[in-house]
Amino acid sequence: MAVEAVVAWYRELQEVERLEKSMHKEVGSISRRLTMAKDLSEAEVAKLKEERSDLQKRANRLHLEMSPRPDFSGMTEAERAATAERLRSDELDYARSLTQEGEPIRGRSKEAFARNRIVDFDPKQDGRYYNRFTLVDLTKFDLDEESPIGPMRFIDSPYRSESDYPWLCTAVNFLSVKIASSDVGFPIGVYGTITVRDSINMRFLYHFCRDSDNCQLVKSEDESLILTGPKRGLALCGDIYVETDLKMKDDLVKDRELSKGVICIRSASTGPSVTGYTFQTKSLATRLSTVDVTYTVVDRALEGTIAVVVLQGGFHGKIAAYTANMKYRLVLYESKEADAMTVDDCGVLELMRPVLSVSVKDLLVIDALTFDGKFERIVFTPRINARDEHTFSVGATKLRVKLSWSVMNP
Repeated sequence: MAVEAVVAWYRELQEVERLEKSMHKEVGSISRRLTMAKDLSEAEVAKLKEERSDLQKRANRLHLEMSPRPDFSGMTEAERAATAERLRSDELDYARSLTQEGEPIRGRSKEAFARNRIVDFDPKQDGRYYNRFTLVDLTKFDLDEESPIGPMRFIDSPYRSESDYPWLCTAVNFLSVKIASSDVGFPIGVYGTITVRDSINMRFLYHFCRDSDNCQLVKSEDESLILTGPKRGLALCGDIYVETDLKMKDDLVKDRELSKGVICIRSASTGPSVTGYTFQTKSLATRLSTVDVTYTVVDRALEGTIAVVVLQGGFHGKIAAYTANMKYRLVLYESKEADAMTVDDCGVLELMRPVLSVSVKDLLVIDALTFDGKFERIVFTPRINARDEHTFSVGATKLRVKLSWSVMNP
């Protein structure tokens, strides 16, 4: 019954919006006639104005006269999923009707939203919503294509000083993604993807990617997902979009959806301006959870690509990075989480997060802590389109850290 009531209400809303658009179109037509036609009599002008006023009043009453919106709050998971499927089906029917009525572009767009399962329903999102990025032509753009653009694109540019780049772009570092609340409690096994899109290339970059055989056991709301990537710096020249598609492992029943939606991080052109580092958290409530995404916005940023080579002795421990002005430590490597160990205890370490954005006026600190308590740190000064490296020892291990600094969007 709940599903039928919700679907019926959205059908009524769709019809109201169709009538509203038709009325506004007619109002516009009357206004243009009043402006352009010079041979109208006073009586004709008065009649047209009366018709326009009547249409505007009727359009304003449409939403007020709708049926009360159903209460979504008590819906079960099954009812939510069934409602989403029905709304997608209705969207396909609406797309076909738009095409038949002479609006093929809108029709194809609506059809793409439904077929790509972007049209969704969730009481936590206040009903009907889009669960993915939509500001592209989905008849031509593949949302599931990963960005081909890697790091260090401009490192070999001849321009080396800050005066060559009077405007360095703002960037974003993601600090943590936490399951801030769970309808099923903790612990939970989490898998799926978190992807990011920026204005350099609207195709996605992975920031979390695990299949059901490699889920992360999250024990509390204070524990972050183990982020990996991105493979290049994230420029905030335009808005950045974070998409969650997380599921929870359930050995007793079928795996369940944990989070499905999109978060928008506004750029300086559409949101507040920043200076230095600005910490922010945005929340997304869908399905069985609320996800908190915490990030820092970096002003006048350079992309720093990091490589760590074990020269002598095996490294078993943790490598992290932070800056003089941003004390939050980002874990680059941890032996127990590493997907691949070094060959013969020497070679290049596979970093979880090989790329960071650092303000050109800041300092980057990289530290290494072994499992037996040995500790050492080194400091790098950002330099535009340059390479740098330091060799140091921590306990019996000798490491070389290489930094490649590049502008992101000159």
